[in-house]
Amino acid sequence: MSFRARVWFLGAVAALVLLPSSPRAQSISGYSGSAENRYNKKTKGIASLDEYVRKLASEDPDERLQAVRNLGESKDQKAVEYLVQAVGDTDVRVKAKAIDELANMRAAESTPVLIQYLFLRTTDPQMKSLILAALGKIGDERASRPIAEFLQRDLDNHTKGTAIFALGEIGSADAEGPLSTVAAMETDRTLRRLANEALVKVQTRRANVSTEAKQPADNFLKKDDDKQPGGPE
Repeated sequence: MSFRARVWFLGAVAALVLLPSSPRAQSISGYSGSAENRYNKKTKGIASLDEYVRKLASEDPDERLQAVRNLGESKDQKAVEYLVQAVGDTDVRVKAKAIDELANMRAAESTPVLIQYLFLRTTDPQMKSLILAALGKIGDERASRPIAEFLQRDLDNHTKGTAIFALGEIGSADAEGPLSTVAAMETDRTLRRLANEALVKVQTRRANVSTEAKQPADNFLKKDDDKQPGGPE
């Protein structure tokens, strides 16, 4: 091909590239891009979760800590299982962050495991307080009785106060008796105040639940009354 022919050929190719595509071609291109984006988003999300799980098995505690952060930020329900496993990590930072992320996710599935660690002798007091706060935030009523039982142990005031607060946050009726006992018998003024405040939360929640339970029946009876002879049309 001569020099002039090559110049003409390249110019023609450039012109074709710069020509606007047809509506059909644009439509196909747009559809392909959209499908590709959806595929990439889906596959990258899965890959990310797998990557976090892989890092969770790393020998580097800093890498495990970052993996726990990423799992929590993912808000993926599948991450809960791995965060529960991380509660048993040998590094205190990883363990604490896993508990914190489970609380943020309101992961009720983690309640039995958190309670188990709460009663372990090897769990230090600070970690127990963190677990209690997490259980309160999660709000799973299954934790109420174990926490009330835990409250009967010989605890420092900080741990005891956190347990009382957790019972109030959960708001289960099971906590009313233990909290009333603490409010009446506890010698520490601050703990008595916390117990009374928690007790109010429990009683308020019970009253709200009772009101909500009665409303459907009241509405049903009202409809029946409306149908009685002489009632409003």
